[in-house]
Amino acid sequence: MLGYAIVIGLLCWLVSSAFPMWLRWSCYFGAPLVAGLVCGVMFGNISYGLQVGATIQMAYIGLLAVGGSLPNEMAIAGYLGVAMTMIAGLDASTGLAVATPLGLLGVLCQSAKMSLNPIWVHKADEYAAQGNIRGIKIMNLFASQIFPFITYFIPAFLCVYLGGAYFESFMNAIPPQITSILQLIGRMMPALGLAMLMQVLNKKTTIPFLIFGFVMAAYLGMDTTSIALVGCGLAILHFFYMKKESE
Repeated sequence: MLGYAIVIGLLCWLVSSAFPMWLRWSCYFGAPLVAGLVCGVMFGNISYGLQVGATIQMAYIGLLAVGGSLPNEMAIAGYLGVAMTMIAGLDASTGLAVATPLGLLGVLCQSAKMSLNPIWVHKADEYAAQGNIRGIKIMNLFASQIFPFITYFIPAFLCVYLGGAYFESFMNAIPPQITSILQLIGRMMPALGLAMLMQVLNKKTTIPFLIFGFVMAAYLGMDTTSIALVGCGLAILHFFYMKKESE
């Protein structure tokens, strides 16, 4: 369990802060679905890990950071939520109920990081005034990761290392009625995530894609891969036609 706790703690820190932005979000390495794959490989049950990760992902699929403010921390909810769910052997739909409060914990970690890290920014300003390029690099690349490591790694490590057995005992002690309610909530939360995504898609240029996707899924019975491929083809055509019009 110590090894798992260290790895999960490091992953929570890396995908939340240390990895470059293109790797965290452009490659989507900080997403719960990817966390499900990583945890599935780690715990030797890829199918189970992907089920939990996909369930959590549905609730965060439309998550947007507005003005630098996050309503939830997706990386903590993903990696730590999937790990805790798999350690306790819970149903995939219950994993979302586990991940949601952990995501709120991640928001506190994020707030602590943003509040404390300006110390290194001011120090970097001093080095810049002195013309000390090496000092600026140290402040930006290394010193800036001290507080994120403390606020992300330590809580995630303790949750996995100390919380697995206790968490499983706690869940076993919960009456079946409460567990059923948690599972119901887990199934309802993806609707919220999709509703947030619908707000983003509520544009004249994207509504036709939504209609096409709905018809293909609801009336033609196409699977997700086929719909995604058709959507990619339509998006490419849309891009080239819009490009020609602008020229």
